[in-house]
Amino acid sequence: MIDKALSFYDFDSPYIEFIRHNENMTYKVADNGKLYVLRIHKPSEGFDTNLLNSGKKRSDLILDELGISQYLAVKGKMQTQRVKRNTCGEPVTMLDSETPVTVLEWIDGKTLDDLTITVEIAYKLGAMIGGLHNDLAHCKFKHRYFYDSELLLKMIDEADKFSTQTHIHNSYSEVITEVLFIIKDYLLSANSRFVLVHSDLGKTNLIYHEDAIIPIDFSLSGYCVPEMDLASAFTHINDESLNQYILSGYNATSKYEVDSVAIDICFCLQIQLFIITQHSKYIAEQWFQDSLRNWCEMYFKPLIEKTKIDTTARNSIM
Repeated sequence: MIDKALSFYDFDSPYIEFIRHNENMTYKVADNGKLYVLRIHKPSEGFDTNLLNSGKKRSDLILDELGISQYLAVKGKMQTQRVKRNTCGEPVTMLDSETPVTVLEWIDGKTLDDLTITVEIAYKLGAMIGGLHNDLAHCKFKHRYFYDSELLLKMIDEADKFSTQTHIHNSYSEVITEVLFIIKDYLLSANSRFVLVHSDLGKTNLIYHEDAIIPIDFSLSGYCVPEMDLASAFTHINDESLNQYILSGYNATSKYEVDSVAIDICFCLQIQLFIITQHSKYIAEQWFQDSLRNWCEMYFKPLIEKTKIDTTARNSIM
């Protein structure tokens, strides 16, 4: 499949390096002294994105994702990945298997996963998120995900299936479902605050280059409350003191006021999305079973009991 995908682009002697396989098969391509990211848009086994799609065509979602990067490059102030078009001049290539392929220019720098996160980097991360939200404030894309009450109803239906599956204990299933209802009700009441968010600010999607943090991979971007991106960053940074610097950077930059309750709601939503879309992929692994217990005890039950989540106990999803 990789050779077929490469054949649609004007590469001379490409050197391929596998990066990862989550929602996409992602490769680093070196050719004639330039670097690119090649993505074959085929989720890994057990990673179910159909719940998010809501009937949208994969190609339309990808085109709008690329449109966000283009919009930021033209209208915004931050560096983004630019598209390399195929030999027919198209931004998206469709393989015979109806699998989309895209190629983006490589962004120099290191991912935050390869760095020690300092107070300065944490503050810059928050400021970047605030600037991103400001830049996208009036940006409307039809073919994006909606992290809203309708999605939560679908997640609740999916969670209901846990009761008939033996791989998730009923006590966990009941807590998961109750929390999903709480999140659904909150998002329904807060939909007037929705903005376009990245929603997947893991360390590998954040590049540090020339004293700036650059977000990449907008494939899971969509509409939700602004706190969705803060919760995403908090989930992966996993340090309460650094989280406060992220929040300070955001408050200094963003025109949106932060709701601390929404951060806890979205923090739990981030974990729930992981559980619902990937439980079949990781269910046999002991770390996932251990994490289910921890997520229920440390995050979900406090949300149910309307007590503040213990931010010092937050652990990374992965």
